Amino acid sequence: MGFKMLRKERREAGLALILAIGFLGLLSILGAVVMRVATMDLSSTTTTLPNQRALYAADRAVEYSMNRDIIINLLPFTSVNLKDDFVKTGGGVDLTVKHKEVIDSTGEGFLESGRVSDVGPRNLPPHLAAIHGSEFGANLYHVNVETKSTFSKTIHVDASIVRLFKMDDDQIFRTSGGG
Repeated sequence: MGFKMLRKERREAGLALILAIGFLGLLSILGAVVMRVATMDLSSTTTTLPNQRALYAADRAVEYSMNRDIIINLLPFTSVNLKDDFVKTGGGVDLTVKHKEVIDSTGEGFLESGRVSDVGPRNLPPHLAAIHGSEFGANLYHVNVETKSTFSKTIHVDASIVRLFKMDDDQIFRTSGGG
């Protein structure tokens, strides 16, 4: 009788070892899957982050182009080079800082090239004139910027800015303080 009990315990001990090895194998597979997912997320971050930085720099440059001082100092059918031109005050006085320095100082990514062009005044399209009335006109601006991130990812953005303003009775375009 004692002999049978000993045999039964040994069989159970072997089963525990097999279960422990199987459980360890399952945990190893689960760990490998988690490592692969983490590695894929890390690699996607290294490609996405530079693109985001370049896009944010382009967004900053376009937003900066809508700056009131740029629009006021821009004569019809002329342009401002955002990379090389100096910032001007509302009175047209050059400051000692370039537009590029202002744009680049506010975040990651940097301006590679940029231009704001005054396309000139126009009458409103008929569907907008129906909403706002015929006493309003529009001045059109074109913004073209190219930015890069620290990993040389390049983003190119073309945008249009439309400024509505009220016209005189004799169809002379006017604005009040560039607003």
